[in-house]
Amino acid sequence: MELFNKIKNFIAHLEQKEFYKYSGILLGVLLALVMAILYYNYSRVNFWKKQINKINDEREEIRTILEKDQQVLSQRAEVNTMLTEIPDFKIDGYFTTLVGKLGFIGAQKPTTEVRSSDREDPEYQEVLLTARFDTMNMKQLSELLDEIEQNGRIYTKDLEIIKSKKTPDAIMVNLTIATLQRKPENTEQLQ
Repeated sequence: MELFNKIKNFIAHLEQKEFYKYSGILLGVLLALVMAILYYNYSRVNFWKKQINKINDEREEIRTILEKDQQVLSQRAEVNTMLTEIPDFKIDGYFTTLVGKLGFIGAQKPTTEVRSSDREDPEYQEVLLTARFDTMNMKQLSELLDEIEQNGRIYTKDLEIIKSKKTPDAIMVNLTIATLQRKPENTEQLQ
């Protein structure tokens, strides 16, 4: 209480010019203090908003990764089921039968190559078959690709279409298809 009385007496004995000067200083200090508090508050709110957005983005990334992991696991299960249904599937035999069924002429003997997948996978290896057709039309190519697509075990790896120089309305097709097989227990089975 005594402090308030001293302040009251100090203000009462001030001249008008000094009173305005001290009032201006006091208002300036209060305004600066309020501005500092508001700046601190807004900067902290902004910081925490950024942190929340960062956490939400990371959470979405994790959700996406988990969904992709689920897809990979289901695809792996499908591949395992497919591989156990026909364990001794031969891509070259299938392709020869398919070409005969569709009645294509001008197909050179396909070449088969066994190689590991691009990513090292301890369970599977990719078996490639490359075939070249010298005289084919787009309808035949469409039928061939549709038949390959119908077989879930085979997928198209590479397709190159070139206009035939020998026959005017024909195309030359280089087609690479592939399938997955379980890796043999030892490497001697590969050769």
